[in-house]
Amino acid sequence: MSSFDRFLKKVTSGAQALAKTTLKSAVTSAVTDTEAFLKLAETDLREWTGQLKSGELKGKEFIDLVEGQKDLAKLHALTRAGIALAEVDRFRDALIELVINAAFKTFIP
Repeated sequence: MSSFDRFLKKVTSGAQALAKTTLKSAVTSAVTDTEAFLKLAETDLREWTGQLKSGELKGKEFIDLVEGQKDLAKLHALTRAGIALAEVDRFRDALIELVINAAFKTFIP
């Protein structure tokens, strides 16, 4: 399994755990939205994590780039599941933080 695949797995499993504690009834929707976000951002994330690993990107630069992707995380399934907008926004913020933390753990020695 590649480093990037391990990274994706960490994000997806982390999102599932996050949803269990914060959303309770919408875990499946949260995982669906997480996977959709990762698919939309995959090209950029592959490039940025590679640059993070090689040292081309500093941690702060990586954080800024990932936080710029927040708009891609539309979280349609959670919205359709009737989750309140404030809860969806909190989950989106936590998801971005999860992506950043998983990348640091995976790609920075």
